[in-house]
Amino acid sequence: MNLTFWGSAMILVSGLSAIAFPLTTYALTLATFGIAHVAIELRYIDSQFHSQLDPKIEIRLVLLLLSIAILRCCGIFGTIEPNIAHLLELGCGLGLVLVATHHLWTIDWRRGTLGIIIACVLGVGIVRDPIVTSIIFAIVHNLTPIGFILQRQELKSQRTLWLCGLVFGLIPLLILLYQFSPIFPLPLEANSIYLSAFIAPAWQQLSIAYPLFSAVAFIQCLHYAVVIGLFSRWTPTQTDSFIPWLAPKYFYLSICTISVIFLIAFGHSFILTRAFYGVVASIHAWLEIPLLIILTSRKQHTRTTHQISKIPD
Repeated sequence: MNLTFWGSAMILVSGLSAIAFPLTTYALTLATFGIAHVAIELRYIDSQFHSQLDPKIEIRLVLLLLSIAILRCCGIFGTIEPNIAHLLELGCGLGLVLVATHHLWTIDWRRGTLGIIIACVLGVGIVRDPIVTSIIFAIVHNLTPIGFILQRQELKSQRTLWLCGLVFGLIPLLILLYQFSPIFPLPLEANSIYLSAFIAPAWQQLSIAYPLFSAVAFIQCLHYAVVIGLFSRWTPTQTDSFIPWLAPKYFYLSICTISVIFLIAFGHSFILTRAFYGVVASIHAWLEIPLLIILTSRKQHTRTTHQISKIPD
């Protein structure tokens, strides 16, 4: 009951905030909860999937993710021209998809076609417009908790799917439509630095730009809430993992401390701090794609369900 109440309250507050102050909502939630949600999600993913992944696949994924982080750092410090670093990062992202696709293909070629389709779409996006491709990826990334929720709540998947559709689909759509003809008109916020997070430069003069950002800002709030509120509860205290995580008490204390440091840094220089935040954020964002592809495997799905049944809530 408490979870339902606080969840409903969070949805209401996030929705109103995304309508009234979408740019501020985006920046404030990113600065406050960004680094915490990255760490909590990586810890959850590690605890759930490390024992289920083939070591060779895991190493390949880790190497590609480290390459993405290094490319981000090279772009920040100017070692590599930022546009080139951006293209190389997308190439590594395509590599992650192909690694997962190869694994899926060896199990069932029909399921492997899903990975091929995703790889083709990503490849076309890289060639045609890498900036728009990255923006679309950033928007879709906020929807990835749905996949992990459905994977965990298999026995209640239909009900869970409807709930996810309502919260992550219908409500953002209503926010987008409301912003086109608001009942209570509010002054528009203007900050191209924030707007560029989810709106490509070519879209920023379109009438849909501000409403779309409002809807995505709301979804970002939900993304943070699900990861921090649910994934932290679903992570077992002791499990086989790739990274030797701190004990929960020290882990959350460390996360709070680092979050405060990042919040102060964001206040001093939002652009530079977001760039450094993007180094670690890119790891968890890209990691979700191959994992969700692999989860479509029937063999993997069976093992996942068996593992989940042993984990207390």
